[in-house]
Amino acid sequence: MAPPVKISAAAVEGRRDRRKREIRGRVYRAAQDLFLEQGFDKTTVAQIAEAADVVPQTLFNHFQSKQTLLGEITAQVVEYLEQMLEEHFRAPVPTRERLAGFAGAAAEQIARTREIARDVLLELIRTESEPGRSPPYLERVHEPFVEMLSEGQRRGEVRAELDPSFMAEMILGVLNATVMHWLADASYPIDQRLRAAAEFAWEAVRQRPS
Repeated sequence: MAPPVKISAAAVEGRRDRRKREIRGRVYRAAQDLFLEQGFDKTTVAQIAEAADVVPQTLFNHFQSKQTLLGEITAQVVEYLEQMLEEHFRAPVPTRERLAGFAGAAAEQIARTREIARDVLLELIRTESEPGRSPPYLERVHEPFVEMLSEGQRRGEVRAELDPSFMAEMILGVLNATVMHWLADASYPIDQRLRAAAEFAWEAVRQRPS
């Protein structure tokens, strides 16, 4: 009779870790799908657990609450936003098209994920806003805007007499005000207005013919 195969503690631990990651991923994807389909408020922990094929207690072993799940999704959205900025602001096109491309991509993303997009933005405001300072999510995207506008100045496409940091603040202010309007009124046509806001901001910073 062959001796029993010994399984190392490391191998057992590795299987446990893989199992934990697999369950955590299922719960995350189930929450994301349900939030997209019916919104954060209408989704229950029981629904998420059922969709992920786990019991609620297993869900709580990985995420403290439904709010924690939304926080994780929000972090992923911020990372995606930064990637989107990188993609459009480094594209080999004029500055106006870079700005319009980013605004258009953001508008399309909001249109596709309308149910969860509002919840994500509200979560960002809830967790990151501090009295007396700009929202940190705006601060994170400020520098890419400065770099894009500085390059536009070197190309002769953006007004040379204005400070790029100031222009970035103004453009972000216009875009953010548009988003805030939508958060206050869900019927506001955010996808159309976001593109229009970007064009409005461009008109303020573009270099006029001499």
